[in-house]
Amino acid sequence: MRELLRDVLLLQPQWTSKNTPEMERRGRLVRHDVAGWLREQLPALVRAAPVEIDWGVQAKDATGGKSEIPWARVHSLRRSSSATMGWYVVYLFGAQGDRVYLSLMQGATRWENTEFPARPKEELLQRARWARGVLETRLRARPDLVEKIELKARGSKLGPAYENGNVVAFDYPLEALPSDEVLVEDLTFLVSVLSELYEIVDHSVDIPGEPAPEIADAEVEAEHSAGKARRGWGLRQNAEERIAIERRAVAVATEYLVGEGYRVKDVGATKSYDLDARRAGERLYVEVKGTTTTWTDASEIMLTKNEVALHQDKYPRNMLLIVSRIVLDRSGTASGGVLRVIHPWQIEVPNLTPVSYRYLVGE
Repeated sequence: MRELLRDVLLLQPQWTSKNTPEMERRGRLVRHDVAGWLREQLPALVRAAPVEIDWGVQAKDATGGKSEIPWARVHSLRRSSSATMGWYVVYLFGAQGDRVYLSLMQGATRWENTEFPARPKEELLQRARWARGVLETRLRARPDLVEKIELKARGSKLGPAYENGNVVAFDYPLEALPSDEVLVEDLTFLVSVLSELYEIVDHSVDIPGEPAPEIADAEVEAEHSAGKARRGWGLRQNAEERIAIERRAVAVATEYLVGEGYRVKDVGATKSYDLDARRAGERLYVEVKGTTTTWTDASEIMLTKNEVALHQDKYPRNMLLIVSRIVLDRSGTASGGVLRVIHPWQIEVPNLTPVSYRYLVGE
């Protein structure tokens, strides 16, 4: 493996987006040889990981034109089905060929309007800090890990995104590439840390930059409805948990409205809004949303087509009540909650993102 890394690095200064003989050779090295070596390590990685993970290997050196920073990664097929999603361990080759990193990385881009722009810098940095925090005890065992990487990209926007998204990494300069034994040891360690991170993520509901469980579940259900369910994707909340969260949110919202002098009726079962609130000739159409996550200005809620239409029609006689940080105990009972009031609530059309479409094919 040491020689493979060296050969790729020596080709990096000759990078061009065109498929020159040098770039063609680099592609074979990354996609076939480096990826092949990683696949050979998978049985040992499976044994070393503290929990069972559906490990896979992926390598890439081009997206359209040849990429300035090729990579090869080890990842969970379910938790990181693409390099834009989730967390993984990846070899990242410096643009100038001076070094290669073995990085604990996160998806640094996201799908938006047929493109993959980089996630905001502060979001990537916040997520990386969060991961270092929850893994602090394990990471302390390897003081040779670095938090900052420098890929020195010349034309790639992904270079800075990778740098911001790095959690920790082993830094291998070209002139001091370690032996294969050390490379195996470092890979085994970082993949075992990744497996622990997967376990933490699987049981966390408030991860920076991640959609709230109800948003993620809506997207999964939309994929299922469109016949595009991805392997291993499942719902993060079951039906009983969703009902408990909804009821808790309605209870907190009702208590608030009653305290403000409104007479409140729960109409969520039959109407496109949740609470009908009336006070001295005033009538409000109230939408209530509950979540277990911490609310921020970048948080999202799910709306149906009918809810959007109703609240656009009833503005300004409408209200949005968001109850965040609801706590679910092991029995499925919901408690707590922090209320945010938006009144009147004007739906901004540019802030609406379609999750799926109905399409009339016709003849």
